[in-house]
Amino acid sequence: MAEFQAPHVPSKYKFHINLDEYDRRATLSADELKVVRRWKEENLVITKRQVPRLHKPLTDILYRSNLDRANSHRALKYLLLTVAHQEKPYWGWSEDLWVEIINNSPVLKKTGMVPQLIAVAYLLCGFRSVYKIQRNVATAVVARLVFGAEIVDTECERLFSALTRVGFVCQTVRPLVPSVFAAVALQGENPKLESFDRKILEHTRECYTGNHIAKRIGILSNGLAAMGLTSKVIHFRAYPPRHGTETDNINPEWMTWCRRWLETTTLREGSRRAVYNTLTRIGIWLGREHPEVTGPEQWTVSVCADYLAAVDRLRVGDWGGSTFDYRLIPTVGQPLQAPTKVAYYQVMRRFLSDIQSWEWARLRCNPRYHLSTPKNIAKYLGVNPRTIDDASWLKLTWASLNIEPDDLSPDCFYPFALLQAIAVVWTHAGLRSNEIARLRVGCTREQSEDVVDQSGNVVPAGQVCWLDVPEGKTSVAYTKPVGHAVHKYITAWMKKRASPRKHLDRRTGEHVHFLFQLRNRPIAKEVLNQTVIPLLCKKAGIPIEDSKGRITSHRGRASAVSMLASVPQGMTIFDLAKWCGHTSVQSTMSYVRSKPTQLASAFAKADQAARMIEIVIDNEVIAAGATKDGAPWKYYDLGDSYCSNAFWSTCPHRMACARCYFNIPKPSAKGVVLAAQQAANRLLEEVWLSPEERDAVSGDVEALEGMLNKLRDKPALDGRTPGEISATCGSQVSSPFTESE
Repeated sequence: MAEFQAPHVPSKYKFHINLDEYDRRATLSADELKVVRRWKEENLVITKRQVPRLHKPLTDILYRSNLDRANSHRALKYLLLTVAHQEKPYWGWSEDLWVEIINNSPVLKKTGMVPQLIAVAYLLCGFRSVYKIQRNVATAVVARLVFGAEIVDTECERLFSALTRVGFVCQTVRPLVPSVFAAVALQGENPKLESFDRKILEHTRECYTGNHIAKRIGILSNGLAAMGLTSKVIHFRAYPPRHGTETDNINPEWMTWCRRWLETTTLREGSRRAVYNTLTRIGIWLGREHPEVTGPEQWTVSVCADYLAAVDRLRVGDWGGSTFDYRLIPTVGQPLQAPTKVAYYQVMRRFLSDIQSWEWARLRCNPRYHLSTPKNIAKYLGVNPRTIDDASWLKLTWASLNIEPDDLSPDCFYPFALLQAIAVVWTHAGLRSNEIARLRVGCTREQSEDVVDQSGNVVPAGQVCWLDVPEGKTSVAYTKPVGHAVHKYITAWMKKRASPRKHLDRRTGEHVHFLFQLRNRPIAKEVLNQTVIPLLCKKAGIPIEDSKGRITSHRGRASAVSMLASVPQGMTIFDLAKWCGHTSVQSTMSYVRSKPTQLASAFAKADQAARMIEIVIDNEVIAAGATKDGAPWKYYDLGDSYCSNAFWSTCPHRMACARCYFNIPKPSAKGVVLAAQQAANRLLEEVWLSPEERDAVSGDVEALEGMLNKLRDKPALDGRTPGEISATCGSQVSSPFTESE
C-alpha cells in the first residue's frame, strides 16, 4: 500500500478500477525478483506472462481507451523497468519516490508519457500531489485517463455552456478551462461539477499557488454560480493581503491602534485601506524619529510640528518599509506634490480626531489646529480638471459613434457592443468612471413628449433621452437629460447582455442588476482608462496624450461640462451643477473655464481698444460749411492738448508732439471751448502703431529715447523741426488759433 494519504477526505465516486481485484503486495517474491532482474540485465521483451501481478493493472489503466496508445505502451515498459531498478513493485512506492521518478528522469524529457505515469500513480497508489510535478503536465489528459474521456468531456461542455451564458466568450477561455477543471476534479477525486464546493476550490488554489491554474479557478467558479451549484461567485485574491503584516519596523502598539481604527471607521473599504496604508508609513517615521511615541496620546504639539515639516520635505519612497516595494515606481526620490502632502495631513487629523471623538484616549494637541495644512502648501491646491484639447475631444466624440468591431485588438475579450455603449456614455453623459460602472439596467428612457421650458422654447420628442444616475461622490441618485445616442447604444448592448444575476452595490448596499457587467460580475471602472480610451484614440488617429498629459476618464467629464458652458447660449452655472450632480455650485466652477479661443477674442477686443484715441468733431463748423475754406473741424485729444490737423495719424511726431502750429493747449481759449461745446461729437479712432512705437508705449525707455532722437530733425506738420520749435518756445508762437480768439 502507499505510504501517504490524500490531503482531504475524498468524495464518493466509484472509479472504474477495483483495487481489491489486484494483488497489492509491497514486496516482490523470489520468482518475481528473478524475472525483473533479468529485464534490467538483458533488456528482454516484457510480456504479461512474466509478472502478471504487475502487468495487468497497468494494462487496465493505460489501454482502457484509445488515448495515445504509443505513449501508453512506452509508459508501461518504463514503469516495469523502474520496478526492476527499484526491485520494489509500484504498489509500495512512496509519494516522494513517484515525484522523483517523474521529475528527474531524463527519459521523460522528450516523451509525452507523463500523464500516463500520473494516472497509474493516482489510481493504483493513491497519489494526489499532481501539483508537485514540475514537468509540463497535461492535467486534462490525466483526468481523461483517470475518470474516462466521456464523463470529462460531458462535464467540460456543461461548464462551457454556463460560462458562455455569463459572457466568457473569449477565444482563450475554452482551451484553458479543461486543465483547470481537471486539476479540481483530481484534487476532489470526483469529476462531477456538483461536487465542486468552495472547500475543494480553495484547496486546489492553495496547492497550485504560482501556477496558471490557481489564477483561473475564479473563472470556474463563475460557471458553477451560473449553473446554480454555488450561491455566489467565489472571488480569490490574486495576491496575499499585506495589511496587518507591517510589524518588522513599526512599533506593535502603534499597529494595534491602527488596526483598531480600521475595524471601527465607517469609511468605504477603499478609503479606509488608503488611510491605513498611510498610517503604517507614519508608523515607520515614528520608529525612526520619535520611537518614544507609540500611541495617539503621546502626540504633542512638538511632534505635530515635526510631522508637518517631515511631510513637507518628504520624497517618494522615504517612508517605505519591507512591505512597500518602490522598485517599479518611476518617481522614487522625487518630492511629493501638494495634494499628496495634504492627504498625509488629512489622514493624521482624521485619525487623531476620531480617537478623540470616540474617547479612546485624551490627546495633548488639537489635531485640527496643530496639524492644519500650512499656507505655503495650501496655496497650490485647487481643482484642475485639465480639459482635453478641443480638437482631440471632438475627434473622440466622433470615434465613439463610429468604432467598428474590426477596430478591436485580437486579444480584447470585451464584446464590441459593451465597449461602444461605454464609449458613448463617456463622451455624451459627463459621468465619473465609478458612476458609469454602476449604471443599472433600465437607466435610460426615451423622451416621448415635447418639453416646453419657462421661456416657451420647445424640445421636440426624441431629441434627448433621460439617464438615471446612481448615488455618486457628491449627490444622491438623480435623472439628467443626455443625447439620444446614449439610449441607442445602451439598447444595443442590452440585446446582447448575458448575465441575469444581481450584484452588490457597495456604495448603497443594494443588490442590483448592473448595466455593464460581463462574466457574471460588474466591469471595473479601470476599463475606461485601460481599454475604451486607447481604443477611441486609435480610431480617432490621435495620441493617448495631448498638450496637458494622458487622456483619462475624468478629463473627458471636464471636457463635456466645459463644452456645454462655453458654446453660445450655453447652460448656466446652476443648470450645469444639477447636470453634473454637484451639491455646490462652487464645485462646478472648476469645470467652467474660459477656453483659449474666448480669451483670444477678449484680448483682441482689449488690444484694439488700447490703440483707440478720442477725437472731437466740431459739428458747428461742418454745418456752417467752413470746411471748404480749410477751417479745422476734427481735433485729436492728446491728453493735455488737441491736434487740429485732420492727418494727425500720419504725423511722425504723434507719440511725442512737437507743439507745432496745429497744437491747441487745453487751457487755451479754443481748448476750453472745445471741451465745453455741446454740439461736438466725441468718437474713437483706431491708430495702428509701428514696432518702434509699440516698444515706446510698452515702457521701453531706450526705445523711446531712440525714437525721439530720430524725430529731432524731422519736420512737423507745419514744416518746422522739433529743434526749431524748441528755439522759439520762449517767444510768442504764431498759431492759427491765438488766445485772443
